[in-house]
Amino acid sequence: MTTHWNAGVYDAVGKPQAAWAARLIDDLKLVGNEIVMDAGCGSGVVTLELAERLPQGRIYAVDSSSEMIEGLKAKMASGKTGCEIVPILSSLTETILPEQVDVVFSNAVFHWILDDEGLFGNLFRLTRPGGRIRAQCGGAGNLGRLYQVIKSVQQVPPFNQFFHGFYDAKKYRSESEASASLEQAGWKHVRTQLFQQPVEFDARDACTFMRHVIVRDHMPLLPEELRQAYVDKIVEFEIARHGKPFVADYVRLDIWADR
Repeated sequence: MTTHWNAGVYDAVGKPQAAWAARLIDDLKLVGNEIVMDAGCGSGVVTLELAERLPQGRIYAVDSSSEMIEGLKAKMASGKTGCEIVPILSSLTETILPEQVDVVFSNAVFHWILDDEGLFGNLFRLTRPGGRIRAQCGGAGNLGRLYQVIKSVQQVPPFNQFFHGFYDAKKYRSESEASASLEQAGWKHVRTQLFQQPVEFDARDACTFMRHVIVRDHMPLLPEELRQAYVDKIVEFEIARHGKPFVADYVRLDIWADR
C-alpha cells in the first residue's frame, strides 16, 4: 500500500524531525561500511545525512509515498550522496530487499503503522543475525493536549458534521507495548524509552504543519473550502487555551534492539 505526502512541504516544516534524526544518527556510531535500511526515508533529507557517515556503505531508502521517493531521487541527482543509495517504494510491512542489512534506522515513522507483527516481523527478517535496529517515533501520550483541542474543534459547526465515526489511525505505543511487540517478532536486548519533546511553532508554521502532518488524514473528510478554516481554528483554539507560542506537545519513543 502506498501513501501520499507533499515532499516539498514536509522539507519546509519538518525541521523538528530532522533535528531528532541527527541525534539518532550520532547514536548509531557507524563505522562507515554498514548496509543500512532507512525505514521511512521521507524526501531524503535525513537519508543524505546518513549517507555522509557511510562512505563505503549502502543505504536502502524505503518509503510508501511515491512523492517522497521522487523527492529523494531529485536530491540524489543534484549532488554528491556520499554512498550508494537505493530508493525503494514500499510499505515497511511488505518490503523485500536483495540482501539483509546491518542496521535498521527509522525516524518519526513507526507511529503511522498499526500492524506491529507486520512491521517488526518484517524488519527482523530484513536484518542479518547480529544486526540491530535504532528508531524513534511518536510514543504514548504524543500530542495529547493538542488532540484534545482538535476534538473540541471537531464538535463545533460547521466541522461537526464531517467527523462522525472518524478514527485517527496512528499508533502511539507505550514502552511496554513496543518492547513486547519487538520481542515477539524475535528481537533481542530490547530497550525502549519515552521522553517529552515539546516543539514551538510560530502561528504560520503551525498552520502548515498541522495541515500537512498532524491532521493530514482529516483533510479528505472536509470540503476544500473548509480545510484551511479547520486548521486555522485548531491553532486559534490551542493558542486561546494555552497561550503563545503554539506548542506541539510531542512525546517520543526511543527504540533499541538487536537481531
